[in-house]
Amino acid sequence: MAGTFVSQPLLRAERLVKHFKAVRAVDDISFELYTGETLALVGESGCGKSTAGRLLLRLIEPTSGKVWFDGRDLFGLAEREVRSLRREMQIIFQDPYGSLNPRMTVRDMLAEPLALHGSAKGKQPERVAELLRLVGLGPEHAGRYPHEFSGGQRQRIGIARAVAVEPRLIVCDEPVSALDVSIRAQIINLLQDLQRRFGLAYLFIAHDLAVVKHIA
Repeated sequence: MAGTFVSQPLLRAERLVKHFKAVRAVDDISFELYTGETLALVGESGCGKSTAGRLLLRLIEPTSGKVWFDGRDLFGLAEREVRSLRREMQIIFQDPYGSLNPRMTVRDMLAEPLALHGSAKGKQPERVAELLRLVGLGPEHAGRYPHEFSGGQRQRIGIARAVAVEPRLIVCDEPVSALDVSIRAQIINLLQDLQRRFGLAYLFIAHDLAVVKHIA
């Protein structure tokens, strides 16, 4: 773990369990994650890491256990309350191509979460340009489609989408495992820069300990 500590954890899990019929995908996980901190969740493929990440965002329901986000019982909230909380919790996926809509331009993909969370339409172009610069791209990329980018560039777009609504927590689900080795360090450095700039908390899911040493 690395980061800045405050008195109350931003995210706390207690004895979290998720079973799919006979499969124990997640079995008795407990931890605390603080603002500005990175917590690594490391394990072999198929061990339940990604399932845990989705539980912590309440994208799926647990078999048992509890999760608190900023002191609020996540599984005790009504669906309407969870939707309003989505702004504060985002995810970066492993596959930068599969996570982007191939029929949408970068501009539309970045404007979508802004519109969903109430950003005025007139302010969206400026914010889209700002987000692209933030992740090392430029406004000239806004009109392009995902297939026109490299894997590393696509992951930068995925990161821009994740930070668009200024979340406090980002689940990074194997965000560099599908990338060339030469690109991985660039993406890790970008994530660290964004964390320092905005005080983000990361749950970093990975199977490669060498990657984890650089981020957590």
